[in-house]
Amino acid sequence: MKSKKSKFKVHENIIKNKYLLIVAICFLIYSIIETLDCASLLLISFNLIPNIYLSWNLINVKEVHVILENQPILFFPFFLSFTLMRIFSTIGILKNLSWGLYLGFISLILTMIFTTLFMPLGFFELLFCTILLIFLLMGYFGEKKIIA
Repeated sequence: MKSKKSKFKVHENIIKNKYLLIVAICFLIYSIIETLDCASLLLISFNLIPNIYLSWNLINVKEVHVILENQPILFFPFFLSFTLMRIFSTIGILKNLSWGLYLGFISLILTMIFTTLFMPLGFFELLFCTILLIFLLMGYFGEKKIIA
């Protein structure tokens, strides 16, 4: 009986491109953290764990704070969509597929926009996303000149 080999293989060009490889690894770690965020929101919503987000007391937007206090489940689709974008972007980048790169761009830009709702805690996520966006651009464009 033959054993089945995994069809997922990191493309050799991605292995050579250190910037895109770093972004893919960071997206994978990021998506694991966001998966934990999704799970914690569900557990908080069913009163199985205390609301950790409120105990940090680092969210200055009153409306966001009120929602996290009274109906944290409303953030679940929001968190889940970013988690899925990062997971699929990781897969696409590692397989050297264009849609993975563009999905990565979209997820980073959207995160940079929405992270302002979670300031000052969002500052660290904004900084991290900015670094990943720079790496994504450097990995994609490399040494390509603006005007040849």
